[in-house]
Amino acid sequence: LRATVQSALVYPALLLLAGIGSIGFLAGYVLPQFVPLFAQSGAQLPVATRWLMAFGGFLREAGPYLVLVGLALLLLAQRALTQPAVRQPVDRLVLRMPVTGPLLRESLAARFTRTLGTLLQNGVALIAALAIVRDVLDNHAAMAAVTQASESAKGGAGLAGPLARAGVFPSRTIHLLRLGEETAQLAAVALRAADIHDERTRLAVQRLVALIVPAITILMGLAVAAIVGSVLMAMLSLNDLAA
Repeated sequence: LRATVQSALVYPALLLLAGIGSIGFLAGYVLPQFVPLFAQSGAQLPVATRWLMAFGGFLREAGPYLVLVGLALLLLAQRALTQPAVRQPVDRLVLRMPVTGPLLRESLAARFTRTLGTLLQNGVALIAALAIVRDVLDNHAAMAAVTQASESAKGGAGLAGPLARAGVFPSRTIHLLRLGEETAQLAAVALRAADIHDERTRLAVQRLVALIVPAITILMGLAVAAIVGSVLMAMLSLNDLAA
């Protein structure tokens, strides 16, 4: 499932990078080529053209430094995320984001229930299975929720309560796990839940890609049109001055 999600998001990511690169090239290297022509004319350029020329000059001069600063911030963020005190609230925040949060929660629930159901169906004890499941998850908020559920299971209580209080997994996951515990069919119900979450994740990815690709295309087109339009406006102002 993870490979499917990643492959589906490759095209939007490449499209976004290509669009950003094209806009940066136009604003930072193509537009400044017209600066000497406009400067020699002495004409008053449109405001939009002056802003874009200033922005292009800024990108050309500060572009390498911005890249270095971005890399440094990325390295600092990676180092900070190795600390559990930072990683856990960040992972919880990621799961609560408006658009991608539900998708990530569905994917996380699918991985959790699939692994748990497979282990239980193959005769692994619940506590040992939860320890393995915890290591499979790459979200520290979910890992903390599984740890709490494991402690609850050791005391004879169920899994659904601690997982519901954690607020990490979708409510559907909690309901199905509670049903599995009540009917003593936790393995079968967990695998059924995994199938449901897998399907919902695939559908959510398809809808997200269907929205992202046109949105990126439109925004990049508008940005390029704005740059080209500002140059044409400046050219027209030069023609008016010559006339």
